Amino acid sequence: MPYCPKCDMEFVEGIKVCSDCGGPLVESKEVADAMKQKEKEEQLAVMAQEMDPFSGEMAKAENADPDEISSAKKKPADEIVHAYVDKGQRYEDMSSSASAFFLVGGVLAVGAALCLLGVFHLPMEGFQKYIFEGALVILAVASLVVAVSSRKRAAELKVEADDEKRETQEIIDWFLRNYSAKELDEQLLMEDPDLSGEELSLKRFELIQDFLITGRDIPDQAYADSLCEMLYAKLYDE
Repeated sequence: MPYCPKCDMEFVEGIKVCSDCGGPLVESKEVADAMKQKEKEEQLAVMAQEMDPFSGEMAKAENADPDEISSAKKKPADEIVHAYVDKGQRYEDMSSSASAFFLVGGVLAVGAALCLLGVFHLPMEGFQKYIFEGALVILAVASLVVAVSSRKRAAELKVEADDEKRETQEIIDWFLRNYSAKELDEQLLMEDPDLSGEELSLKRFELIQDFLITGRDIPDQAYADSLCEMLYAKLYDE
């Protein structure tokens, strides 16, 4: 089914544009997930490129591509942008979309019924009247079909969101039981005593990520990055 990668919402066959954001739809949810994964991999590749902390230039060959140099500037851990949207937020968005489609479909259905019953007289006759009434019926049915589909998906997301919330809390508790900010910094400074500031922030984030992925076997990179941000905040910001 057509799928909006931005709103995480499925549509009936034939629809080309998302009714919420106005963006183009892709062929299926699998295609949207693949696009997000590719975007995440590109972001991680940019982060991995080494930067000279003093001059801001790439510590590579002098003939490096200027466009690559400007796009590869390293950010501290608290400025890294991640595309992951937790399933609780996706459930709320999907539920809101379903309600909106039910409302639109209901209004269109009532309008079509009033026209067909002759209660509401249209300023048109003959073929044009039949076309308009038919369009109202089709739009009403299409809106209600999308609403039912969205409501079904929202119910599935509600269950997934509850499971994800429990899993997230379990992983955070596990990490905080086994690692502390002091232990992480000691390990990093043992490997490189000159780390400080922005470099230290990035290395902390990478170390948390390594322990998470190896210790919990998290297959979703975006979810792992989201957990890293929460753990970083608990270990260092608090």
